[in-house]
Amino acid sequence: CASAVSSKMLGAMAKEEGFRFEETLTGFKWIGRRAGELREEGYRVLLGYEEAIGFCCGEVISDKDGISGAAVFAELAYWVYVDQGLTLKQWLNGLYEKYGEFVSNNGYFFCYDPAVVMSIIDKMRNGGKYFDKVGKYEVVGIRDLGVPGYDSSKADKVPTLPLSASSPMISVTFANGTVAQFRASGTEPKFKYYIEMAGKPGVKRDVVEQELKEMVEVLLEELLKPDENGLVRP
Repeated sequence: CASAVSSKMLGAMAKEEGFRFEETLTGFKWIGRRAGELREEGYRVLLGYEEAIGFCCGEVISDKDGISGAAVFAELAYWVYVDQGLTLKQWLNGLYEKYGEFVSNNGYFFCYDPAVVMSIIDKMRNGGKYFDKVGKYEVVGIRDLGVPGYDSSKADKVPTLPLSASSPMISVTFANGTVAQFRASGTEPKFKYYIEMAGKPGVKRDVVEQELKEMVEVLLEELLKPDENGLVRP
């Protein structure tokens, strides 16, 4: 399991290797809850993961836990160094070579007026029509976890994740493998964005980083219009 704003690399690995991957809302209460449900369904849950450095390894604790995470990492390190004859960096680079470089550009703007956030979200919705391009970048999927909710990937267009009228999150998937997500913080006056590009296997990381940098500038300007909406850069 991983939260919606976390790296999509785990999902890509699951698709390639044939194991089940589940996405949840942000927060380990959602990850732990879904892990428990999966265990009741007969699944063995190997990992729960959140973007802000949280790991739940194995089935002892359904919450982020540094102690069990450190123990599993030590076991992994021993296996990589002793059994595989590699360094951890070499092993990680091997994963990138197989599944592609996943590069993130996450950040936020300060926004002290909740009405501004809702106005930006409403403009993205475009009366329920949303959008099929941002600049030159083609959109292939949109998920809106506000009310009434929308998910272009589902036959009935209804999201499987819970909806929230007060804290909506919009996820946009692009043809080039990028996923951009936008949501208001539930605890701070921040409008957050999580943008990740999945590079194709064999494409160097610096190439993906440059492509993502150029794309992020377009997405933030076109979708959020920071200056026009009075968003404050940190």
